[in-house]
Amino acid sequence: MGHQRLGKLPAYSSLPEIIKFLVDGGTPTADLVEHITDLSKNALKDAINDPVFIKAFWLLLRIPQAMAQEDAAVALKEIGLEGGGYATVADVLVDFNEALERVQRTSDKSIGDLGELARQAALSAMGKSIRENLPTLWDASAEDVRAAMKRMYSTEQFGAVAHEFMANFTGRLIHYFIDRNLHEMVGLDRVSPSIHDIKNFKSAITRHSHEAALIMRGFAKDWMGKNHFHGGMEVTEKSMRGFVSYVVTKLQAELEARKEPT
Repeated sequence: MGHQRLGKLPAYSSLPEIIKFLVDGGTPTADLVEHITDLSKNALKDAINDPVFIKAFWLLLRIPQAMAQEDAAVALKEIGLEGGGYATVADVLVDFNEALERVQRTSDKSIGDLGELARQAALSAMGKSIRENLPTLWDASAEDVRAAMKRMYSTEQFGAVAHEFMANFTGRLIHYFIDRNLHEMVGLDRVSPSIHDIKNFKSAITRHSHEAALIMRGFAKDWMGKNHFHGGMEVTEKSMRGFVSYVVTKLQAELEARKEPT
């Protein structure tokens, strides 16, 4: 699994170009680019050791796998969920959320902002993936919800949800940085003259994060196919941590490459 660059992304999507949305005359603010990119890279490195981040990523794979089993309720309990009937998408997300909150409450490590951002990113990715697999012409029934989750158990679907999770996580990191520094960014002779421009900036950062994390799709698909479907290996939290360490290194390199002006 090499570093599979999926073609050249549009120049406007690189981070310096996104910064240009804020600056009259189109001159990138190099210091802000450095701060945002370095923050994302360092946080991704720290995330490898965050128990909520690892648990969230692991459950994004294991929940659909459990739903595909003959006795889904038992399989869900084996991975730490309540395993209820899941009549709605909300039921799934509540159970998923409670599993992650238990990690936040019981971990012997300090759970900080990274874990909370990972929890939010995982719930968003799971909800989006389920809804994309639901029928669109009528209201979803309980059976529709369960069928949608079963369809998520494939290499292609795991690649998609892994991409969404990492994009959400990276984007939330950048938004977090902006929100904490908003008072220093807005005003005359600052990065942005108005809150309206900051909103445009946030929208552009979301697009940037999804495009930078696109490499996750191929990595996750190949890894799951090689180690689980073909190798017959059980995906444990330990093996997931090893995979995440690998892809985080690749994503850090991608963020660094996209920092350079095109």
